[in-house]
Order: sequence, then C-alpha cells, then structure tokens
Amino acid sequence: MFKELKPARGIFAVRCAATGQVWIGSSPNLQAWRNSLWFSLRSGGSPNKTLQREWDARGEAAFSYEILETLDDEVPALLLGDVLKEKKLGWIAKLSAEGLL
Repeated sequence: MFKELKPARGIFAVRCAATGQVWIGSSPNLQAWRNSLWFSLRSGGSPNKTLQREWDARGEAAFSYEILETLDDEVPALLLGDVLKEKKLGWIAKLSAEGLL
C-alpha cells in the first residue's frame, strides 16, 4: 500500500520568522525535498548561501517549511518540470521572495 502512494508535488516556502525572509522552491516530492533541505542546512551545505547564512545566524527554530500549492495527479510527467517552474516563479513574484534551486 505504501508503494502505491504518490508523493505530493508542488511549491513550498521556507520562512524565517526572525527576519521575514522567504525562499520559494518546487519539487516533484515535497516531503523528500523538505528532509533533504533541512539536512543540508543542518550540515552547513546548502547551495543557497543566503539561506544558509540566515540559518547559521538564527538557528533552526527560526525557520518553517510551508507547502503553498500542490499539483494534482493529472499533470503529465512530461510537463511537470515546466509547470513547477512557472508556478514557482509566480509565487516568487507574489511573495517578493528569493528562489531556491
């Protein structure tokens, strides 16, 4: 049954409560991406240097991970990358945020 579960795909935000900064990312697997992102930040290896600096200065407790939008299963795999990119750019503009890889 577990193998039949499809991962949630969509757009997420990382927010710093101390500064109000927001970073936006997209993923075909939102839960796995959160785990990977938090691991890289905890180990000091995030490719986003701005986010890493804030994490190092403020600590994990100052940050939250929020799912902003999920895609339905009807988005074809062939178009998934383009749809995620378009929606991510829309959220970056809407929230005046910085993009994550």
